[in-house]
Parts: sequence; structure tokens; C-alpha cells
Amino acid sequence: MPTLTYPSEQFPGPPSVSVDIPESWTPLRVPGTLMAARETSSASALAPNIIVRGSTRPGYFSIEHALDELRETVEGQGGEMDPPFEITLDGMPYVGVNVHWDDSRMGQVVQAHLFCGSRRGNVVDLVQITGSVSGAQAREQYDEVQAILETARVVA
Repeated sequence: MPTLTYPSEQFPGPPSVSVDIPESWTPLRVPGTLMAARETSSASALAPNIIVRGSTRPGYFSIEHALDELRETVEGQGGEMDPPFEITLDGMPYVGVNVHWDDSRMGQVVQAHLFCGSRRGNVVDLVQITGSVSGAQAREQYDEVQAILETARVVA
């Protein structure tokens, strides 16, 4: 009887992801994510944070589909999505986009999203890295979150 193994050549594991975080941040385990981290001493209702999600999608799936899903979510919260941009980090191409909306508890929430994907056979491995900030200090916190996102390294 054959044995199936995960991960293996036939059933590869998800892409490997790493980011560098400042000393003032702490890693977190968050359901539905590959990894996450947040700024430890923030007094903000939503501490500056990053999350990394990974998913396996059907072969027809594209980054444009991921952007459409994000747009639907953001518009559902009364927010807006800026035009997407392309960036290469550590040799890997990403599509990025910034989104924002107003939250009654947290004030304005601003997120930067980076998407990359690799096609393996009839599936696409999608990685989404999101940095979030909110409130009165969102502008200065955004620079720190953006600097963290720029350290992303994804190996498919």
C-alpha cells in the first residue's frame, strides 16, 4: 500500500516566509495565519502589527483575484483601496496595495498588503503579508510597519 507524505515532492508544503521585526515587537500565534507580530508597548487600540497568511488556491487564481477579494472586504467596511503597485523584494515580485477605513473604536485603520504567488501544478500558493496601524499615530507607525514589510523573504 503506498504511503502519502506531507510535505513531499508530490504534496509540497507552503512557501517559506520570514520578516525582520524590531526588538520592541513580539511574535504572536494567531489563528488563520502562518505568523504574526505586534509592537509590544503600543497604547493604541490596534497595536502596529503584521500578519502573514498563506493559502492554496485553484490554478486559475491570480493576484488580481486576491485584490478583488480584498477590495470587497474593505469596501464592506466603508473603506477605500489605493491603486496597486509592483515591488521586488529579495528577488521575489510582489503586488502591493494600501487600504484604509474608519473604525468607531480605533479611528482610521491603515493597512499595507503585499501579495505573491507561485504556481505548482494545478494550484497556486498565495502569500499575503499585511501590516496594520491605526489611530492618531498611524502615520508615524506606518513607516515602521512598511520597513518591516520590506524585509519580507518568501521562498516557494
